[in-house]
Amino acid sequence: MEDSLLEFQVLDAVQGNDGSLTQRDISQKIGCSASSVNYALRLLAVKGFIKIAGSNPRRLRYYLTPRGVVEKSVLAYNFLKRQHALYAEARKGLLDKLQALRGEGVRRVAVYGWTPLTEACLLYLVSERIKVTAVYLENTAGLTHCNRIPFKTLDQFKGDVDVLVLMEPLPESYEDKVAVRRVVGVPGV
Repeated sequence: MEDSLLEFQVLDAVQGNDGSLTQRDISQKIGCSASSVNYALRLLAVKGFIKIAGSNPRRLRYYLTPRGVVEKSVLAYNFLKRQHALYAEARKGLLDKLQALRGEGVRRVAVYGWTPLTEACLLYLVSERIKVTAVYLENTAGLTHCNRIPFKTLDQFKGDVDVLVLMEPLPESYEDKVAVRRVVGVPGV
């Protein structure tokens, strides 16, 4: 089976239920077609990760084997390892772009969006003594500031900065309204 995500999802669904889920239940739970789940269950059974019990095809029961528990853990570990590598690559790309700002003599920036990389962005900018005027978000409900940097909504943007750093894409309704000398998007934005 080439789709390790599907494998993981099926193994997880089977492990979480003591043989009480049907193929249809599993397919609804993981948001995949019943035929894909059927194929995955049969292949996982051939590999020895799942045991199929019952004589009535409409009432088959699925159980995770000890090998299946190990395989599920291996799939989860490999997924996390890949995600960590992607995060590290995106963080490096972000820091490269921010270092270029420092080299250009940029002194005042604003940041739009909150992602897992926004905090790293703010820490780098502050450490390089680049003034961050605000973090702009679509909704600031319950938020006031982060490290003395105020949170503001996009309609409060004044354009009084050298660069707007986009941590996520601007909403289409603001693309023409946000006027600034330069916009820098992080990798993937």
